[in-house]
Parts: sequence; C-alpha cells; structure tokens
Amino acid sequence: MKELENRLNDIEMKVAFQEDSITQLSDEIALLNELIDRQRTQIEYLGSRLGDMAQGSSISNAPEPPPPHY
Repeated sequence: MKELENRLNDIEMKVAFQEDSITQLSDEIALLNELIDRQRTQIEYLGSRLGDMAQGSSISNAPEPPPPHY
C-alpha cells in the first residue's frame, strides 16, 4: 500500500510540474504575440513612410547638384 501511495505522490508532483510549465509557456507565448503585433505595426508604418518618400522623390527627377568643392 505504501508503494502505491508513493507512486501516486510522484504522479501528482509530475502533473503539478507539467501544469506549471504549461502556464509559463503560455505566458511567454502571449508576450511574444504582443511583441510580434507591435513589430508588425512598426513594419507597416515604416513601409508606408518608405512609400511616401519614394513618391516624393519621384516627383523631382532632376540630378543632384555637385558638391561645392567641384
């Protein structure tokens, strides 16, 4: 009977450890998802800014003047 109780205690400890590990992993995944969402927003913003800059530079196709030391 004592052996059965010891095995049951071992199983309970393993389950508790697994539950804690799953909770930690879930929390980490949630943080990573938030980070990915912020980075996606930043990339979209930068992409639109680059598009705006490209449109602005295509308006004036004049060559740049040479530097003053020429």
